[in-house]
Amino acid sequence: MAGSRSLTPREERLLVRCSRKLNPRDRALICAQLFLGFRISEILALTIGHVMHQGRIRPLVALAPRFLKGGHGPTRVIPVGPELHRALDCYLRARTRKENLQPSEPLFLSRESGAGGAAKALHRSTAERIIKRALLNICMEPHGLSTHTLRKSWAVRLFVESGHDIMLVRDGLGHRSVTATQRYLPVRGTQLAGFILKSDWTRPSKRESELPAGAF
Repeated sequence: MAGSRSLTPREERLLVRCSRKLNPRDRALICAQLFLGFRISEILALTIGHVMHQGRIRPLVALAPRFLKGGHGPTRVIPVGPELHRALDCYLRARTRKENLQPSEPLFLSRESGAGGAAKALHRSTAERIIKRALLNICMEPHGLSTHTLRKSWAVRLFVESGHDIMLVRDGLGHRSVTATQRYLPVRGTQLAGFILKSDWTRPSKRESELPAGAF
């Protein structure tokens, strides 16, 4: 989403701590988007079978093209890390106490029931409200916060951990073009200036290094 920003590492840690105080569904929802990097529409398309098999949380979440935006591209496979595993386990254990879970049921349930009392997936507007409220609780700067903030944060983490491999991030996000991926990875002016200086192999002369700042 244009205009959305990513979280700082500190904000991400605060969000995780904040989510642990929420009800199990909302905690799992926030962790799923923060640690899977899917779009909110793709998160809400997840079923029980996507994340659980024979009563255990799957080590990988595999989302087939029909669940992805545009319905094209390869299946996206994302490993489940420790925090997401704990959040999903807590949420699904709570649901198991109330019902027998079926693989085809929506992972994130609405409080409302569908026709004939069938399970109904959480509505997008409700999911957006849950995530936005959590973000506003932990961010000093509210500008640019949305559900896409969590997807962008995932992309930035992957970019850093991969040694700035933008092609790998493109594949992780499921983008067809690296141009779209570049918009997820804003470079701040101060960062750009720092890298430019680091790339300059020349060194100031002894006389220049002794001059006070702003003397040039």
